[in-house]
Amino acid sequence: MEQKEKIRQRYRGVKPKDLIVIPAQEKISMEDASQTLRVAVYARVSTDDPRQTSSYELQKNHFQDVIARHPGWKLSGIYADEGISGTSLNHRDSFLRMIKDCTDGKIDLIVTKSVSRFSRNVVDCIGYVRQLAALKPPVGVFFET
Repeated sequence: MEQKEKIRQRYRGVKPKDLIVIPAQEKISMEDASQTLRVAVYARVSTDDPRQTSSYELQKNHFQDVIARHPGWKLSGIYADEGISGTSLNHRDSFLRMIKDCTDGKIDLIVTKSVSRFSRNVVDCIGYVRQLAALKPPVGVFFET
């Protein structure tokens, strides 16, 4: 309690001329049509079962339509792993190529159906989202659900 009061006392009566104001960095809006965002689609189905082909095609077609409806978005590529488990990065060649294209500055935003399409491993998912956010400029990841 005493420590909190000391902190409060320290900040009372501070003169504005003694302060240095550091403005927040402006975030890029996904809805801002004045800026073009290079948007990548990531689609994945986990089995080679022919019935999964429709899910795979629906994911790709859906996001092509979503990108077409956003005037400031330009499709930079569709990265798709078909018949690949999301629990490991082994054999997820399209995913790894997409991450490389992000680090090479070719992508501003990744859109995907859900977190589980991006990665079934929470640690990998968080790690990649943080890695992409730390790039200069940062790359966003949008999970539809």
